[in-house]
Amino acid sequence: MALQRGIVELENYNKKWKEDYESEKKLLEDVLGDKIIEIHHIGSTSIDGLMAKPVIDILIVIKSLNEINQIEEILKDYDYENRGQQVVSDRFFFAKGPEIARSHYIHFTEPNSNTYYNQVYFKRYLIEHPEYIKKYCDLKQVLAEKYADERPKYTQGKNEFITEVIRLAKEEYND
Repeated sequence: MALQRGIVELENYNKKWKEDYESEKKLLEDVLGDKIIEIHHIGSTSIDGLMAKPVIDILIVIKSLNEINQIEEILKDYDYENRGQQVVSDRFFFAKGPEIARSHYIHFTEPNSNTYYNQVYFKRYLIEHPEYIKKYCDLKQVLAEKYADERPKYTQGKNEFITEVIRLAKEEYND
């Protein structure tokens, strides 16, 4: 399981993704230890029935983003590359594997950050509202066909849907 950077290839939901997450979670817990406050399987591979690019997304909550340099040094030995904040001020993004075969992404953030709530609420809302899984699958298929070799445009095409789901989730869960 891996995907070349910049390419969009969707696969039907695969139960193996959960196993891949659990295996990587154990590794990360072993090597990062008490630096981890929380760890979550996020993104499309974490939602049963959702089509996804075959890359496991992991959200790791740490005490402070000031720990990123130490974490980067540890994760270098496990084939992770720090890709920086990528215009998201409250998270750092790491990719595992060579550019031609990415297998895992880690999103490091702090407790109670926007990134934390957006990721957790998005997943929870889709699971609790399965009609949105269908809508998201349909959108992703259309975008993947249109932008198979242009991942930034594929990602941008999902933004409006994701923003709307997060808005609905915050309305529902922040009562």
